[in-house]
Parts: sequence; C-alpha cells; structure tokens
Amino acid sequence: MRYMSKKEIQENNEEVRDRLGKFVGPAVRHKYAIGVFKKYVSINNGPKVLDCGVASGGFAEDLRMAGFEDLYGLDIGDYLPAEKRPLLKEFKLADLSFDKIPWSDNFFDAITAWCVVPHLENPHNFFREAARTLKPGGLLIISLINIASPPNRKYFFKHGEFPGFHERNNHITFFTEAVFSKTALKYFDRIGIEYFTTPRIFNGFRGLIRKLISGLASLRPSWKRALENRWGPKIIYILKKK
Repeated sequence: MRYMSKKEIQENNEEVRDRLGKFVGPAVRHKYAIGVFKKYVSINNGPKVLDCGVASGGFAEDLRMAGFEDLYGLDIGDYLPAEKRPLLKEFKLADLSFDKIPWSDNFFDAITAWCVVPHLENPHNFFREAARTLKPGGLLIISLINIASPPNRKYFFKHGEFPGFHERNNHITFFTEAVFSKTALKYFDRIGIEYFTTPRIFNGFRGLIRKLISGLASLRPSWKRALENRWGPKIIYILKKK
C-alpha cells in the first residue's frame, strides 16, 4: 500500500479499510509471531497484552487460541471485522506517532507491534509511550526490516536504497544499530533477537540447497544465527522495560 499521512488515511478511509480489514502480516500469517510471543511471555497470571496495529485482528486471534485472554487492541483506524471484536477486552484509536497510548501508566504486561514501527513518522513517541504504559519489567516485542543483513547491505551499495523502502510502499522509518541504542534502549533492555524468514526461500532447487545448509548450520548456534540474519527480511526485538 502507498504511503499516506494521517489526514490522507482519514480521507481515504474506505480504501484503507478495504486493505487493512483483510491484512495479516507475514510473520503473523505464518504463525511465527505467536511462536516468538509464547517463547518470551508466560501465560501464567493472565498477562495484559496490547497489540498495536491490530488491523484485521490476525494476531489477536492467535493470542486467544494460544490461551491469552486479557487482550487489548490499538490502531490508527477501526479496521477490525465485527466477528473478531469479541477477541479484545478493549479496542481504542490513536496515532502512535504523536498521540498518547490511551491507557494508564504501568498497565500492560506485554505490548506487540508487528509490521508497525517502519510505518511511523515518529517512532520515538511510540517507544516512550510503550515504556510508560508497560509495567516494570514488561515486554515490548516489535518487528523491523532487517536492513543490516548482508544481502540488504549489498543492495544498498548497488542501488543507494534499501529493499522494502521503495517509493511505492509505506515504509518510511528504519533504525541503524546506533540509533536504536540511543533511542529505544533508553527505556528498554534488549533481551532477545529473532529473525523471521519467509518459507518461500526454501522452495525450488535453491531452496533445497538452503535447507541442506540450514541443517548443517543447526549443529553450531553461531552458524545458525548467521544464516537467520542473512535470510531473514524481518528482525524481531524483544525489549524489557527498565
């Protein structure tokens, strides 16, 4: 979808609703997101979970199926189909670039933002608000485009642009390691990094070769992590509120 400002989103509400009312990001669609969430967030004690950029409710549905029940949703517009609204205890509207997250301090145990931060004009506001509304020690799980992977670095040197940030899509924000450390990590400690790899890279003859290489790499954690970085178009940060 093309990039639109908040005003343009409101003016083109039907166009946006038609797209986001059906949209499920790849990490959610392939059940990778829920796997990461369950790895780091315990279902014990019924954690309060906020899904930012809830869109069509795909991740909220996965959370409910995994047994998480105290669920909240937030988006810039209401794109949630009526049949999925009961998944959430509360759903509210806010522009994460500039508005406050409309819940009180220290309210949530975990906040997720799948395929959200690269679309924000002011992601720093989001990080501050996530830190404010998370309980001490609460977790923020976000996905970013993995611009530091070797193929993306090579693409940049050749074309002067990063994949995923062309003029026809709505990705407008990315972080270098230093900028991420200076901003997001003022409020959080990074406790985990995961890489999402689309299953299609294992299709065909090249995919078969990748499967063989991946099998060998699994014998050494450092090799496995290097391949995940190389093949993973998305990097997922698991952040713990300081």
